[in-house]
Amino acid sequence: MISRKSFNIVLLAVISAGVFLITARRLDDWGWDRGKYHTGQFSPNIIDTLNATSTSPHNHANTHSTATASPGEKSIRPELVLPHPGRDPVCDGFPDTSGIFLVMKTGATESFDKIPMQLMTVLKCLTDYQIFSDLEQRIAGHPIHDSLNTVLAEAKDGNADFDLYRQQKACAIDQDMCTRTVEGSKDAGWNLDKYKNIHMAEKIFRLRPGYDWYVFVDADTYVSWPNLVYMLHRLDPSKERYIGSPTLIGSTPFAHGGSGYVMSGAAMKEFVGKNPGVADRFDLRVKNECCGDYMFAVALSETIGIKVESIWPTINGEKPSTLPFGHNHWCQAIATMHHMNSEEVSEFWEFERRRYAKNQRPLVLKEVYHAFMEPKLVKMREDWDNQSDDWFYIDFDAQDHSWEDWRVGRAVGEEDKSELQKKAHESFDDCARACEEHDECFQFVWQDDCCGMKRSIMLGRPVKKDNEEKKRPKSGWDVVKIKKWVEDQGECKQVIWPEIGP
Repeated sequence: MISRKSFNIVLLAVISAGVFLITARRLDDWGWDRGKYHTGQFSPNIIDTLNATSTSPHNHANTHSTATASPGEKSIRPELVLPHPGRDPVCDGFPDTSGIFLVMKTGATESFDKIPMQLMTVLKCLTDYQIFSDLEQRIAGHPIHDSLNTVLAEAKDGNADFDLYRQQKACAIDQDMCTRTVEGSKDAGWNLDKYKNIHMAEKIFRLRPGYDWYVFVDADTYVSWPNLVYMLHRLDPSKERYIGSPTLIGSTPFAHGGSGYVMSGAAMKEFVGKNPGVADRFDLRVKNECCGDYMFAVALSETIGIKVESIWPTINGEKPSTLPFGHNHWCQAIATMHHMNSEEVSEFWEFERRRYAKNQRPLVLKEVYHAFMEPKLVKMREDWDNQSDDWFYIDFDAQDHSWEDWRVGRAVGEEDKSELQKKAHESFDDCARACEEHDECFQFVWQDDCCGMKRSIMLGRPVKKDNEEKKRPKSGWDVVKIKKWVEDQGECKQVIWPEIGP
């Protein structure tokens, strides 16, 4: 007969085993769909370029190089041996980014608003990265480097662009409180920002030479790493390359910084590795220019003679609510988006983790439409701008309007209007009927006797309600036409990548 003491011991063991099993099951459910970025192996179409292993990025103290590429191989980076502290299970299956270095740019006026969410999501799965700003800071233990401490003194002295920089360094409390006392702090931050780009490149190559690729993004840029890794692994990093989403100032093309731009290791070596102090040569010129990404392109062109190569729309300056879904934004792969606030970064990160748990093919814009645009598709939204501005219908004879030149330039002439289009400017309903009649019109916006139309599909954004009724923008979508177009496209049997040489 079992004693009371023995019975209590057996009972305690049974209870402990039960608690252990329950806890283990809950832990197994933690992370990205049971701790996986995707399940199983990558599908054959990307298995050669995406590696399903990763290491934690957050301790670089013991990082060292052991070997360089053999002659004839494409890779020019050293082999990295990284420490293995406790890795977050959320990063299981994240692509191998060990040959790619991320450089993120922020400013002290925004860093605590934008960087924490990046640290909680994408950044924690990267092999290596650095964050640069206009002030040395630490965010949750992560160092933020001052990119401007090497700007020439003569470029700073007496330069109002650096007033904010000096005020930030003198701030005795938190930057948020100090910034509130600075009139026009947002513009001041922008004026300071343009001095960073070239110095960041020079600093990072000194800190981390030998990588295949260097990816430069802003703090509000979202990077879809499986697609970016896949695309970069198709290219040769031993060639001098500067790639991104091109835009123009005057006749000078440059890669838009917010969309993100990529430099090959070979280009970085030629540009900053062989030209120490190159950033100083342009410090004085930056004051008279608008933007750091523009000056980066100017410096590249003048120093080593390379120009930007386009990989748009895979590298993209829009986000889910402003992407113009249509023929040029459908089966194309997407790797970056811009102007993503912390809520949007979190939402897209969650979307990606669910998506890659079920589907290992490259992410295309069609999927972004179905996840973020389609559920919000309605016939009309008041006090809303869906940015329908491809062409306009206005009353050219109206005496109470002074139309902007750019709007007049896109306005349809009276001789080219149908009977419905001649009335399109009169009301929201008239604008809607004219859109329905036009084969290329997917959406429209009516405001203040102007009807604008668009041949792509975009959500847009809310605007402040105007006290005058006709000045309130009302946006509409031809839902029937849109749904038919989407259905007609079918599945994306082939992913469209940018046409760029190896």
